[in-house]
Formats: sequence, C-alpha cells, structure tokens
Amino acid sequence: VYAQPCANFAGQLFYIDQTIAWGEVIEKPLNEKQANEWSQRFLDGFELLPNMEKSENHQLEFELTSFPTEGLVFDGRERRKVTTATNIRSQIQLNGIPVVGPRGKVRMLFKDRRQPVMMQVGLWESLEVYEERDLVSENDVARAVQDKLADRNRCGERTYNLNDVRLVYFAGEYNGGPDLLAPEYLVEVEYRDPRYSGREPIQGPRQVIRLPAYR
Repeated sequence: VYAQPCANFAGQLFYIDQTIAWGEVIEKPLNEKQANEWSQRFLDGFELLPNMEKSENHQLEFELTSFPTEGLVFDGRERRKVTTATNIRSQIQLNGIPVVGPRGKVRMLFKDRRQPVMMQVGLWESLEVYEERDLVSENDVARAVQDKLADRNRCGERTYNLNDVRLVYFAGEYNGGPDLLAPEYLVEVEYRDPRYSGREPIQGPRQVIRLPAYR
C-alpha cells in the first residue's frame, strides 16, 4: 500500500482548445514521434511526472504511447478513411502491476500543430511506501465473488460468467488530502440475458466489481 502525499491539485491539469473541433478533417496531423516528444518535454519541464525513491523492491514505470485517430469521409460517391488526430496515452506500472483510475493517466490530443487541443494530466506529486500487506490470490477473489453471486440464484443455478479478473493499483479521485494507492482486483461479471435460450449466446449486462487485493 502506497501513500500519495497531499499537495493542492498536485498533478491535476485539464485543458481544451475550444477553437478547434477534435473530429475536423485536416490535411496532415502531427506525426506520432513529434507528439510524443512534445508531451514528454512538457511533463518533464513542468515536473508533472510522479516521483518515487529508487528501490530494488519498489519500481515505478511510466511510458507514453501514441496512436492515430481515424475517421470516414463520404463525398456522396465513396467512403475513404482519413487520420483526424494523433493521440497520446500513458501506461503506468508499479512493481509490474498496472496503475489505473482518474489519478493514474495522461491523455493528449494533437491535430496539425505542435501543441495539443486537449490535455488531461491526472497524476500525483510523489509516492511513498505506507505499509506492506499480504496479497490475496486471484483464485480466492474469484471464489469469493462466485460465493456471493450464488446467494442471488435459485437452486444453485449459475446465470453469470466471470469474464476477467485483473490485479491493478487504483488511483481514485483527488480528495484534498493524502491518498492511498492500494492494490485491487477488478472482476468483470457478465449476467445471462433473460432472452438466452441455450442455443445461441447473447451478450448480457456486465458489471465490474472492485475488491481489495490485500489482507
């Protein structure tokens, strides 16, 4: 379990250029390499990246990735695919475990200029070890969810599937004080659609359940 020391709106930044439409077709969007370089310089220059003391037992990894946004243009005769923007996304890992949530991401959108039309930076200023706990196994979490859902069914009938069980660090909303970056399991459950007849699969409603991953 890690602590995020308090700082007023530390790492909280949201910017939109309202003079440019995100989906507007442009002749040549900024290439991915230039967008990535600009983003990295900006985050480094304003010290917006999270800091953590180097340790053999605790490692924080931060990486920016880029990819294009594509759209379809129809001129009345044919449709053609065009690139409308260049996206920047962050990938953060703590001890090899993904960090997700509103306080664990960087997003930027570039059109044809070397500055973004949209920027969202949700990070923290620094990270310190708060305490160490035992990690709950994935099998134990899956079993606990199945036992809980079994209470809702009649005669033990199973009307759901566990689609995914994922271990993450969840960085929640900024609450005005020190936060805890604690490991959680995100369990995706898909419930059987009432129209299911047993012949053809029908995708039913889904729910993501958050459970603590430590004792």
